[in-house]
Amino acid sequence: MFGPGGVLFLLRHEMLLTWRAFRASGKGRHVRRIIFYSIMIAVLGFGGYWAARFLSEVESKPSVLMLGITGGVFAILCSLMISQALMLITESLYQRGDLDLLLSSPVPLWRVLIVRMSAIAINVGLFYLILTAAVFVWLPSFGGWRWMAFAPSLLLLTLFSTAVALVLARLMFALIGPKNTRIVAQILGSLIGAAFFIASQIPRFTEDESRAQAMRDVFDAIVPVVGDPASIVSLPARAAFGLGFDIWIWGLVALGSFMLAVWWYASRFARDAAAISGLGSRRKRNVRAARGMRSGVNATLIAKEWRLLRRDPLLLSQILLPLLYFAPLFAVFGARVGEGDLTRISAAGFASAFVLLVTSFAASLAWLTVSAEDAPDLIASAPVSRDQVDVAKSMAAAVPSVMLLLPPVIGAAILVTPMAGMWMLIGGAAAILSTCLIATWHQTPGSRKEFRRRTRGSLMLNLGRSFVAMGWIGATGLAVAGWPLAAIIPAIISGGFMLALHESRPPREV
Repeated sequence: MFGPGGVLFLLRHEMLLTWRAFRASGKGRHVRRIIFYSIMIAVLGFGGYWAARFLSEVESKPSVLMLGITGGVFAILCSLMISQALMLITESLYQRGDLDLLLSSPVPLWRVLIVRMSAIAINVGLFYLILTAAVFVWLPSFGGWRWMAFAPSLLLLTLFSTAVALVLARLMFALIGPKNTRIVAQILGSLIGAAFFIASQIPRFTEDESRAQAMRDVFDAIVPVVGDPASIVSLPARAAFGLGFDIWIWGLVALGSFMLAVWWYASRFARDAAAISGLGSRRKRNVRAARGMRSGVNATLIAKEWRLLRRDPLLLSQILLPLLYFAPLFAVFGARVGEGDLTRISAAGFASAFVLLVTSFAASLAWLTVSAEDAPDLIASAPVSRDQVDVAKSMAAAVPSVMLLLPPVIGAAILVTPMAGMWMLIGGAAAILSTCLIATWHQTPGSRKEFRRRTRGSLMLNLGRSFVAMGWIGATGLAVAGWPLAAIIPAIISGGFMLALHESRPPREV
């Protein structure tokens, strides 16, 4: 068990890989990381202390209301854990690159999968367990022993959530194939988190009285279901309160589900792994004869960047996913327009939010086109100047961002005033241009697979980007609100930061 090939030996190796990946993500920033984690530990300790004091004074009687609240929280956590586990499972299959080694290893496949999925469950629940530990480390000091069963219940919830994610991954392999599973699983995992945010914003679309009544109706409908002591749905909540043998029953259910899901997943793992390993092979196709770049170098480079994005649906979904978080903004904007309650101040707020949206979108595209070049040596050896390449790549990021900006600009010009639309267009275009220029001046080369870690630049660079964006957002809001002279101040601030970022850009390689 402890020797080479044993369960604990393999689990130690999996966690070591996780630790190495974590350390590699913050390479070169040791002092800042120490300061950051010291602050986080202090905040968690302080918050956990007061949370423990509060819980110790609350009677932990498992009433229907308490069971309902606990069950609702567990349901939300379970959904978030499933999304995270689903993404980690697909990542372990498609990005680790060790499937051939696993299949040829003398270690039993069942043991390897048990260890790997256990490591995924640990990674999924680690964040929640840290938050729980920050509270529970203080509970014994205040006599809150009756709340201690929440920790093992939460740990068992991670096993159950990982089991559900395994079943979903296995079903997707069978229904849509390994190639589509990678895309669908990653998108599905991301959409779950966005869905919770959007659902939490729905009550904001109604008036205060209707909102309160709607929340009461939802609460009254959910609590009897998840808080019924006789229902199996309330088993995790009852286990958290330590009722009878519920903690042991919940443990058997979670552990049994995990083992059964791993067994079912392993039953066809060899076939699925072989299919995944074969995804890299491409069928030889008849390629048309090379044609001259009739449209010019810039248009060809722009078309090349857009074609790369179109060929990677997963990356495209990661770029478009943040747009979902602005869906409530569009709904509120439409509701205000329908009610005729759109004032200049409200329009200014919406205009600022739309500029923030296109700025974030442009920053993502600019990093992909400028910094995440898959063939930098090929581009460097091309008979094209470096400045021309950077201009074309920046245009590839700026054009879609401007197209995204045009609908709200037209809406502001029609529904508010033409000047409001003009100010919004100027502010949004300035923010997009600034974002693309900063991405060109301060390039952070990386792979497209590192899209989620694209903001790993220096602290001062990230602050500079933020101040530039906030300046243009503030200037747009003030101008749309009817104070164009006041908008000059944040615009000048953005210009000053742009000048500082331009002067601090690293020397260009020849």
